[in-house]
Amino acid sequence: MAPRGPAPATPGLNSLPGVAGAQEFWDDRADEDAFFFVDNRLTYGAPDLDRFWAEGERDLATLLDIAGRSIEPGDEAVEIGCGVGRLTRVIARSAASVRALDMSPRMIELAREHNSGLTQVEWIVGNGSSLAGVDDASADVCVSHVVFQHIPDPDVTLGYVRDIGRVLRPGGWAVFQVSNDPAVHNGRSGLRRVRDRAMALAGRGPRGQRNPAWMGSAVKLDELRAAVADGGMDVDKLSGEGTQYCVAVTRKRAS
Repeated sequence: MAPRGPAPATPGLNSLPGVAGAQEFWDDRADEDAFFFVDNRLTYGAPDLDRFWAEGERDLATLLDIAGRSIEPGDEAVEIGCGVGRLTRVIARSAASVRALDMSPRMIELAREHNSGLTQVEWIVGNGSSLAGVDDASADVCVSHVVFQHIPDPDVTLGYVRDIGRVLRPGGWAVFQVSNDPAVHNGRSGLRRVRDRAMALAGRGPRGQRNPAWMGSAVKLDELRAAVADGGMDVDKLSGEGTQYCVAVTRKRAS
């Protein structure tokens, strides 16, 4: 099946502060080396694609293990920040359907290309600040991994968390990763920063490492808990408090 073009972006994208610039940043990174920027454990410029897809399986297994849950055959799932579909294809093995969102049209285009056989997946270009395009109370599970940590404004991340509550059905659950360590978002300094910049300019290293859309931000756990409650959810579990890899497991209240 030939890959289709990306779905149209949600109206109003360019009116959201900073979102248009972030979309351009991630489109550029998709063209530079999409696989590395989705998983920077890989070698820049020469990614091992077998490892790329295998790490997606392991990362999702880790999230589900933390959550103490599994994705069931009848579940309708939503993935936030799908990139080129690294976790999407694993979720799709279990779920009845997956709505996979990313703010980058180019990432979505590549996701379609590399996962053309996933007929139960709807690829959606998101607006970069919400789950617009996903109906209220239409999902059994929401998943996000290494996405929210790249959002420069923590209020936007918290808005996503509230919107997770909107799209979940009563009793539905979510597992997502956020950063809870402000220090990691300050970036490298001194000689390491100079070296990284020189490598990027020479085309031997990744670009954009000081861009806010890469640097991202941390969220405060009291504000995260408040956003979860605003979304009509409860926090079932927090793992990795105080670190860049803080995983939250939430559940939509029955009423």
